[in-house]
Amino acid sequence: FWDSKGPAIFFVNALGLGLGGGSRWGVWLVEFITVFGTLGILYRALSKRWGLGAALFGVALAGLGLRFGLGYGNYTEEYALLFNAAGLSLFLSMVDEKQNRWKYFLIGALFGVSFTFRANNIGGLFAIMIAVFLYDVFKRDLAEALKVISAILAGFATPLLLWTLYFALLGGAWEMVYASVIFNFSYSSAKTRELGDLFGGFGKYGLSWYGWVTLAAWFFVVLRSLTSFAHRRLSFFETFLLLWFPIEILLSNLSGRNFTHYYISWALAIAVYCAFLFAHFWQFTFKVPAMHGLSDGLGAFISLALVILLLILFPSSIARYSETIHRSLNRTGSGMDYVGQIPAYIRDNTQPDDLVLTWYPDMGISFMAGRSSPIKYVYYPLFLEGSLTEEIESAYISDMMTNRPELILDCSRGVDAIPSLDPATRQEQYSTPGVKRKMYIHPGMEQIFSFVSENYHIETTVDSCLVFRLNDQ
Repeated sequence: FWDSKGPAIFFVNALGLGLGGGSRWGVWLVEFITVFGTLGILYRALSKRWGLGAALFGVALAGLGLRFGLGYGNYTEEYALLFNAAGLSLFLSMVDEKQNRWKYFLIGALFGVSFTFRANNIGGLFAIMIAVFLYDVFKRDLAEALKVISAILAGFATPLLLWTLYFALLGGAWEMVYASVIFNFSYSSAKTRELGDLFGGFGKYGLSWYGWVTLAAWFFVVLRSLTSFAHRRLSFFETFLLLWFPIEILLSNLSGRNFTHYYISWALAIAVYCAFLFAHFWQFTFKVPAMHGLSDGLGAFISLALVILLLILFPSSIARYSETIHRSLNRTGSGMDYVGQIPAYIRDNTQPDDLVLTWYPDMGISFMAGRSSPIKYVYYPLFLEGSLTEEIESAYISDMMTNRPELILDCSRGVDAIPSLDPATRQEQYSTPGVKRKMYIHPGMEQIFSFVSENYHIETTVDSCLVFRLNDQ
């Protein structure tokens, strides 16, 4: 089957399930390593550049921003953070001596791996390349800029070529490229956007005040860079900082749709810009560089105090971990894995080999219920005009009608861009102001509606979702 995600996420999830013996706790372990590794890499890189105090401040805000953005986790952006952080750390370690092209090759390769999770997670790479070009061109050294950028692009292309070769050997290279890259960009271009959409990350579905603090730090970078430019000493690193956060803002809002997890990639920018702001505030206030601000012992004490403070501020975290530990001591096997109300109903009312279709697509339900989907392209009907090929819609309809699912779960009422399979509910959707305007009714949908009407009946409603069952043959 094909979902609209980069290929890396499926292999990471497979690794987690393998480590957990089929339990999603293995995936949680991989998530923990990813997030802890990301923050650890950032802390090490920032403390070397600006000292312990700045590193603690930046990483603490990044961690809080992640807590806000991760939700229930297992997002593609989450795993990409580790590779972006590694690339960024390598960049920070050599930013003042940028002649080492092999390191730039490695930076490109790390961001290339990140790209295979989600295509627009590479704002840092764009910022590095543009900064290299502008800085070297300003110094009238175009040849050096082209050499460095070529090294970066060669590194970036390496993991992409390896992925493509792997899928080519399986006969699915084009489908992988379409699902993970082309569809996502066509999905983005299918929605008209206004200038205000670019600031979605600072609103209700963004990273709350952590984004605003980072924006304030970026404005400080602008003021400092203007001063440096006026004195003809604008550094390569300042050029990078000028570019990076605006590029992240642009890329995370390409789709024009506001989902909080789209802004997980901002965590790295939060850490770096806030550490930068802290370092300069410390130097201005105490007249000494931030590197001289905290000893290792004092830094460790403050770290411990921060952990205790966070546990006090977020007692729900303690309650959730306590509940988990209690469950682990009293239950074993699948009892440790959360199963929602809808998957539980499906599991209790179907046979293991029955097919179950979710409309709209939700593979999480399929996984928790342990039931397979009858269709190959699981992201239909999350298509907008201009993002759908006729072959994909035809394949969806053919799969649905040839491999008739025992149950169809219709949760479209929770997604105002998808028409319900139930005529009465669909009519209610169409009559609701503003809802039908957001929908794109694909050419084959009427055929799907007729097929469901003729062959299925509504069995019940579970958690606001309609459950259709196949009529007795």
